[in-house]
Amino acid sequence: MMNKDRTGGALVERKVLVVDDDIESLRLYGDMLRRAGYAAVTASTGWEGIDLAVKEQPGLILLDLRLPDITGLTVLETLRTTLSTKNIPIIVVSAISKDDNVMKAMQMGAFDYVVKPITYDDMIRRVELVFFSRERQGEGDQAPVLIVEDSAIDGTALSEQLGSWGYQVTWVQTGREGIEQAATGNFDVILLDGLLPDINGFEVVKEIRATERLGTTPVIMLTVLSGLVDKLKGFESGADEFLNKPVSWEELRVRMRSLMRLRGMTKQRFALSEVVGVITNAIELTEATEPRHNQKVASISVILGKRMGVQGHGLWVLEMAGSLHDVGKLVIRREILFKPGKLDPSEWAEMQRHSEYGEKIIKPVHGFGEVADIVRHHHEKMDGSGYPDGLKGDQVSRFVRIVSVADSYEALISDRTYRPAFTRDQALEILHKETDEGRWDSQVIAVLSASLDDLDNL
Repeated sequence: MMNKDRTGGALVERKVLVVDDDIESLRLYGDMLRRAGYAAVTASTGWEGIDLAVKEQPGLILLDLRLPDITGLTVLETLRTTLSTKNIPIIVVSAISKDDNVMKAMQMGAFDYVVKPITYDDMIRRVELVFFSRERQGEGDQAPVLIVEDSAIDGTALSEQLGSWGYQVTWVQTGREGIEQAATGNFDVILLDGLLPDINGFEVVKEIRATERLGTTPVIMLTVLSGLVDKLKGFESGADEFLNKPVSWEELRVRMRSLMRLRGMTKQRFALSEVVGVITNAIELTEATEPRHNQKVASISVILGKRMGVQGHGLWVLEMAGSLHDVGKLVIRREILFKPGKLDPSEWAEMQRHSEYGEKIIKPVHGFGEVADIVRHHHEKMDGSGYPDGLKGDQVSRFVRIVSVADSYEALISDRTYRPAFTRDQALEILHKETDEGRWDSQVIAVLSASLDDLDNL
């Protein structure tokens, strides 16, 4: 019998349909889902996916946009116009984060999208959020929403509709009032009319985005303007979504749900970042290193990551891994950490275990699987001479390569109990020599060399 979850009286089957033409992806996603307690149904073509969606009635569909017979967009459109499948949440999968088809899919009502490759933690977190959203009652959960709309008819309709979905609504009718209300920082989503009687919505978004504490508050612009130029202007000003009037309630509901999910994740990350800050301070008190070593490693990792094309979630992973890379030293004996001379073999063996201890400390934290992996391996080398696992070549992930170089560079330019700091040129010369010997990724070292001016300001 199929597993089902019951929350607040709603019953949703924990069944996921995966539509992807890549057999390895079907196997991998199926294994991930079954490991997390979901039933997985798979299809390798678009038409097969449509047939199974109608027949199986899954609680969620993972849909690849590139299929051998019809496009994923065609599958999405067919499912959205079929009575029995129109309300099934769909997460689209793409190999390219900036694919135009991804935006089209979201505009057509997709619940979310993911970019290949996807980790187990990210996959299951997204799937669980979909099922949680479907199974709960009062989806807004009294989340505070600000509506900035001068039309009495539209403002009333929006307020009543959002209220029926469980949101706590505040409605104002001018741009200045909207900015004042937004400045309180009490809103999880802002719905903003593009044409207001005092200042236009584009200027309102810019002022909201200029306030640091409001930088991550989702903004949906609602307007009669439908041209591409207007939409681009809206996105450039800082809007997260752009919906045309008259608003489709179903589309707005999906957008609200998606943005609320992202808002929740952002809040969680801010809270985790504060906790990480406390832990980092504890590491600094324990380590015999220069002040702010861990914060500097985090900052260097993010700078290198950006220059190597890392975006969004990946930059957060680098920041967290850089901040926590030495957390395992909290377990190492102080006499070893603060020993002024060279460690003997037994002491060095214990010191090396800090990376394993760090992984064990971090891994139980939900969503920190990638961070824990980097913490474990931040002393690995490309030539296999590192520890604890002696990884070599392609076994060393790109993020590990970035954080390990950031850690080594920062250590070289800092005073230690056993030596004074090297200059940045001396440190770079050492790293280039070790790169020639096969220890470091030459691309990361090249990016480091080109980033020295930015690093000097940390």
